[in-house]
Amino acid sequence: MDSLYFNAKVFTGEGPDKFADAFRIKNGRFAWVGRLEGAPEPGAVDLGGAAVVPGFIEAHTHPLLVAQTIHAVPCTIPAVHSIAEILEALRKHPNFGRGPNDWIMGWGHDESKLAEHRTPTRHDLDRVSTTQPVYLLRSDVHSGVCNTRALELAGITRDTPDPQGGKIGHDPDGEPNGVFTELSANRLIQRAIERPDFENAVRAMAECAPHYRERGYAAITEMMAKTGGETDTLRVFRAAAGRGLYTQAGLYRIWTGGDDPRGMPDLTEDEKTGRIRVEGIKLFADGSISGQTAWVDEPYKGSSSHGMCTLELPVLAAAVEYAKRNGIQVSIHVMGDLSIQRIVDFFEGKKGWLERVPSVRLEHVSLITKRQLEQIRRQAVNYGLTTQIIFAFAEYEGYEQALVPEVFARMYPVRSLVESGVPFALSSDAPATTWMDPENVFVSVKAAVLRRTYNGVSINPDQAVSVGEALYRYTGGAAKLLSFEDPVGMIAPGFEADFSVLSDDPFAIEPEALDTVRIASFYHAGRLVYTEG
Repeated sequence: MDSLYFNAKVFTGEGPDKFADAFRIKNGRFAWVGRLEGAPEPGAVDLGGAAVVPGFIEAHTHPLLVAQTIHAVPCTIPAVHSIAEILEALRKHPNFGRGPNDWIMGWGHDESKLAEHRTPTRHDLDRVSTTQPVYLLRSDVHSGVCNTRALELAGITRDTPDPQGGKIGHDPDGEPNGVFTELSANRLIQRAIERPDFENAVRAMAECAPHYRERGYAAITEMMAKTGGETDTLRVFRAAAGRGLYTQAGLYRIWTGGDDPRGMPDLTEDEKTGRIRVEGIKLFADGSISGQTAWVDEPYKGSSSHGMCTLELPVLAAAVEYAKRNGIQVSIHVMGDLSIQRIVDFFEGKKGWLERVPSVRLEHVSLITKRQLEQIRRQAVNYGLTTQIIFAFAEYEGYEQALVPEVFARMYPVRSLVESGVPFALSSDAPATTWMDPENVFVSVKAAVLRRTYNGVSINPDQAVSVGEALYRYTGGAAKLLSFEDPVGMIAPGFEADFSVLSDDPFAIEPEALDTVRIASFYHAGRLVYTEG
């Protein structure tokens, strides 16, 4: 099929200020992009002057959790503002009133935004049900809360020890209070929720396809992919692709090899190729800022705590050796400046092992400094970075309560990231933030341009960037962090013809209205797959 599209404002994604007004599609790819001279040919598609952007790349997200939250109750702003409203919302879950093993689930709470200014406990969630398990995933997806019935199903008692890198909360009398802090502890409850069934997992992922179409995504990542077993993430995603999950996907398997570089099975060529492939392995160097578990140089406000260091260097060394041998990336969750410094120092004097994409991805880099960026820039290791301005936008209260003013004043330095020249992408980390629709790209674009929170508080305005720069970090800029069988992220010859026609021109409207821009229609490989309304 050969089609010409014209009369549009086409942001090509090749750079922050690259535009065209027409493009041709042939066999599902862009064949020509430029300025149309003369009259269009018969049958050409007139886009009526609309703004057009490439298919977006979600460089850091968690579709497995998105699939869970699609059927869970949102317990975050702007829908929920108190524990009482959380309980009311959970009572509307479709499983409410069913059997003793039917879970009632919610997601997105942030105690800093709740009227009570505290984390819910099992005693609160017992008011939803004492006969059914109830579970609430915190906004950072590192921690969670459950009720008494859920504790019973998980086998958690007062004698259950804290797992390494995590904490089980307790009442004054020593009984567990239902609060689980950080991934290793939260996993104790999540294991009780999961029903390792391949068919259910595939169905859940396939049901995410409309979610990504409506938001204009051409490619996604899974940053906590599972290895092996009935619900191996690669198998699940590939099966879901046969049921409508059209997006390309880069999977990052959680490193489980400890300090043994052969502690995980080597990858086959099949696992590393195709539209859905293993891109790398994932490690966690610290926690979250809003949870005050990221590892920071300056102690948290009103505290002597510097957070948590959750990655031993021998484990990192083993993971790097594995990645080199298998020709894949190492991805490291690293939010705090002290944790960033430790990782960057580890790679001092070492060389990268990949050419087309970064060998090392640093995820979140929330408090990265200009000095650290300069150290990264001059090292022989080739890095890619992600950051999530939506965290500062949506979780302002938690950050303000956690960080001393001088540290707060340098969080999420987007302009500094641009000026460093190090490849980086904006992303959402969905569903790991306190916002109902974090994967709406234009929420992040607005936050990056205006540097204001959801309630209008200024957040380091000197770090603002242009609309084009913010969109570039979701398109061509993000494409630099991953490899794809079919190139995406740009409207350029040879790229897969994934693009969105927008409801409004983000380059022409007032910046305050950027988050109102919608995907009016989305095309995948040149075929219309979504129309608004």
